[in-house]
Amino acid sequence: MNPKARQELVGIAALLVGFFLGLTLLPVALTGSWGRTIGNALWQLFGVGAIVVPILGVGWALAAFERLGALSWERAAVLGTGLVLLIPYGIALAIGPTFPPDYTNWTRSERLVGLFPGFLANGVQGAIGTAGAVLAGVFALSAVGALTIGWHPLTLLRARARAPAKERAPSAVRSAPEDMPSDDRRVSDTAVRRTAYGAQRTKVKPAPSPKSPPPPGSQIPPIELLTEGPLAVEDADAAQIEDMGRRLVTTLETFRVGAQIINKTVGPVVTRFELEPGRGVKVGRVSSLADDLALAMRAQSLRIVAPIPGKAAIGIEVPNPTPRLVHVRDLIDSAEFRRAARVLPVVLGRNLEGDEVVDDLTKMPHLLIAGATGSGKSVCINAIITSLVYAHGPDKLKLLMIDPKMVELSMYSALPHLGLPVVTSHHKAANVLKWAVWEMERRYRLLHANHARNITDFNKKVETKAPLKGPRETLATQAGIQKELPFDAVYSGGILAYIVLIVDELADLMLTVQGEIETPLAVLAQKARAIGIHLMLATQRPSVNVITGLIKANFPCRIAFRVSAKVDSRTILDQNGAETLLGNGDMLFLPPGKSEPMRVQGAFISTDETEKLMEWYKAHAAAAVAAPGTSIDEQVAALEKAEKEGEGGGSQEPGAGERDPLFRHAAEVCIQNQLGSTSLLQRRMSIGYGRAARIIDQLELAGVLGPANGSKPRDVLVGLEELDDLTGREGANSSS
Repeated sequence: MNPKARQELVGIAALLVGFFLGLTLLPVALTGSWGRTIGNALWQLFGVGAIVVPILGVGWALAAFERLGALSWERAAVLGTGLVLLIPYGIALAIGPTFPPDYTNWTRSERLVGLFPGFLANGVQGAIGTAGAVLAGVFALSAVGALTIGWHPLTLLRARARAPAKERAPSAVRSAPEDMPSDDRRVSDTAVRRTAYGAQRTKVKPAPSPKSPPPPGSQIPPIELLTEGPLAVEDADAAQIEDMGRRLVTTLETFRVGAQIINKTVGPVVTRFELEPGRGVKVGRVSSLADDLALAMRAQSLRIVAPIPGKAAIGIEVPNPTPRLVHVRDLIDSAEFRRAARVLPVVLGRNLEGDEVVDDLTKMPHLLIAGATGSGKSVCINAIITSLVYAHGPDKLKLLMIDPKMVELSMYSALPHLGLPVVTSHHKAANVLKWAVWEMERRYRLLHANHARNITDFNKKVETKAPLKGPRETLATQAGIQKELPFDAVYSGGILAYIVLIVDELADLMLTVQGEIETPLAVLAQKARAIGIHLMLATQRPSVNVITGLIKANFPCRIAFRVSAKVDSRTILDQNGAETLLGNGDMLFLPPGKSEPMRVQGAFISTDETEKLMEWYKAHAAAAVAAPGTSIDEQVAALEKAEKEGEGGGSQEPGAGERDPLFRHAAEVCIQNQLGSTSLLQRRMSIGYGRAARIIDQLELAGVLGPANGSKPRDVLVGLEELDDLTGREGANSSS
């Protein structure tokens, strides 16, 4: 017989037995002599507690048809048995009947109490007195309640103490941002972590160490500007989660897949059940049942990790009945964030065990974030930016923000860490990346001149006031016109600040200026970590046209939010899994050097919190002192001016005037690669599209390249020896 059908038959039998026992307790003889005998026996044994016995049968039936909700059958049985004894036990302590009674003539009080509770109360009262017996009864009632429904008398005191705190600090759930829309799941105020197959422990937030308020000129904002997460309370979802585990095993048995739960880990949003498959069960068979299991668990989606790395078990991650928010303040105020070993700490969220996930951006050293609209990508970026500004002031950290969408990062316009205003122009974004490449090369030459291996060594020499060499910089060197910097001056600048370059929507840039940004991104990703420049790219279009192989190869650290298809997940993580995420900050985090991603519930920061943070910076803007020297904005402007002047000489028609100064170099590049195209010159010579196209036309006119052939590269018609003749002949013609 099908296990499901057998379970339902047992439930029907339990319901009928419970109904029959209830009829035997009535004073009206409806069940015959046998029923009257059973009813009298129940009254004499349990007193008024006998009323609970038929209810146990009804509870068994509800459990068989999966209608108990949060209360499992085992817990319902413990609760019913406890009430059968404790209710008449309390009556016995109150009215004090005589035990043992006269079995031939039961008094009314003795029938209310019953034999078992009466002897129990009489024995306990005789041993420890009336007061001790009352306390023992309260303890037993608390134990039964805590083991079954998560209730005991102290919860009333805790709820009363929490009520004023909620009035003082309303939760941030009421203001959900655009990237984290609300759905049918409601967020609870629970903060419980349960591990090791059913054991549960309440995570009590440690009391924060007393901190003096920051001085008026402080560069770090106070933590009180952020919303604190709810206090830890008992979790009422334990019974529901255990019921989910039983349904999971039952569903697998329905499909003839034997397995048993050996462990479970409850996180903020999902619970991972670790299943040990039976003998002869293939791992792939469990993975193929993902949709059927999601249907049986009534889940939006579930993720199967088969097998769990390092364990002989299969992991099935199921959404919790009531997910919890992970607040940024709780992570920034944690000891994990304050570890001195991290230079640029970024908070991401909490893992399945409920532990803080805080990583160091200098170890990543670059981060790629991708996910569909509404999956929590922008909230993750806001949380990372907030953690960075809480770690360093504007003298040690500079942020460069590129926001082609013009709305996501504009709220940070008052942030003193900004090296230049938030960039929204595509052309200026390309120039910012080119400036970052120039700054990288300048820093490398500075480190080389002073025998420093990385930015940390150089800053230590600056702090110890060691004699250092410095360049004589001009706008010409800053714009890249003069490549070599003369290091014949004494370095008088301060420490080198870390630079974090944030691009919120990479897809927009790749559609318009891909040729101008792809090479700088690759160069920065390969070489910039040692001198303190780090990239953070985000996109909501994880296609191969946006996340190219050149970018993926240099971004080992990646974050994937919910995507719509498996191919998008493979584009981001090189494996499936992101298509089964739940959204609302649910992410897969692939740390550098790891092959398996970690599931994390992302940290949440509301728009109100960000606005409070910016208001604090505006109020303290008067105390900020501008750094000496040329600003980043002026350097980028000089770079734009130099590029326009360099391309201005090509405004005439091809062949109508002088050749481009890079004509000879471009011809050699085409001959060496045996093809000619605009993109080739852009990559190899770091020039813009317009200038490269004009050079291609000049090469065709000179006979170096053949005519255009659709989207294919042009053919090369000459070699290096013929090139000398062509350039010599053209030069003679132009001179005549």
